[in-house]
Amino acid sequence: MTRLISWIIVLALLLLLGGVIAQMMVTDAGVIMITWHGWLIETTFWSGLALFISLLVAVLGLVALWRKLGPTRMLSRFRLRRDQKAAKKETAVAINSWLGGDDDRAVTALARVADAGGSERLPNAIALAIGLTQGEWPDRYAAFIARDPELKLFAQTLQAERSWQAQDYPAFIELLQAHPGLGQVPWLRERLWQGLYEQGQFAALLVLVNESAHVQPTLREKWLVKTVTGALHQAQGDDTALVSILKPLAKGQRNLPAILVAEIPYLASIGQHANAFKRAKNLLERPGQSEHCAVLIDLQVDNLDKLNWLENHTPVTCGPVFCRTFGLVNLQQQLWGSAQSWLEQGWQQQDRLSGLKLAELFEQRKMTEQAQRLYKQLAQRQDTNP
Repeated sequence: MTRLISWIIVLALLLLLGGVIAQMMVTDAGVIMITWHGWLIETTFWSGLALFISLLVAVLGLVALWRKLGPTRMLSRFRLRRDQKAAKKETAVAINSWLGGDDDRAVTALARVADAGGSERLPNAIALAIGLTQGEWPDRYAAFIARDPELKLFAQTLQAERSWQAQDYPAFIELLQAHPGLGQVPWLRERLWQGLYEQGQFAALLVLVNESAHVQPTLREKWLVKTVTGALHQAQGDDTALVSILKPLAKGQRNLPAILVAEIPYLASIGQHANAFKRAKNLLERPGQSEHCAVLIDLQVDNLDKLNWLENHTPVTCGPVFCRTFGLVNLQQQLWGSAQSWLEQGWQQQDRLSGLKLAELFEQRKMTEQAQRLYKQLAQRQDTNP
């Protein structure tokens, strides 16, 4: 009741004040004149007052609206979101460039991340890379992929690194074979090749090496030779393996010296001695390959054919392996004098095997004193056999 009476009194006062003002406006309107640079504004006092109050209310309203909307804060938030988006994108570019071996681009992208104020992506990625051997790492790995699937390749790379550090080579190989994208990471690709080589999976390794056209030619040739050599060594005695091993190779690759050196013993192991001799001649007729002539010793072909070929292809400067081989072939043919001469040349070049065979030849020929002296010299010298 008291509050109602108060409102009635306030309303009565307002009505009274309004009546007084209305009476003043009727009896004396008043005049306001404003001049400025030739402009003249003339109005009644009450109209001017109403206009002033309206302008004041409009200004106050605009100020309140400005404070409420905060366009400066909105602009700052917009710039912040834009920078965070750019930093997030550049972080992914930096990580993927690093994985691809493009270090220059990775450094440039990281500089852009710093310029943009940083990104939470980078510390999250670094946190995942720490503690690979910890037991809770698989949980952190799953959470990372769920939170940032765009960096799944990075997380899988760390998973592969974890398997490699644990020497779990089958799991490492399985992971990289299941996710071909990991094979584009240079250091993982070479580890995959090494893992396949260690596991004896030469067929799969040969396919990967042949398909890696973007790899440096020297590195690719090195692994090609290593793979084919390992496969031929593993397949010795298996006459069905040659085609599957050599078929993926181009003619120039098949005739690489290191591959020929491995192919010749393989052919001999499956009884293809004539073909092995043919391949050996193909190898040894090339400049600088005479030191591979030891492949001739175990070939079951006519010794006279070996001797004739060696005589016709004797290099100007005979190395220890050539001298030893020529001596042993003469020994097989029971040409004792010629065998002794060539083995002595090999022994003079510090070839221990030549010395051993020469000592045995001395014993066989009842040259006991020379044999004992040579055995004594062999015991005193370090093994310098190539």
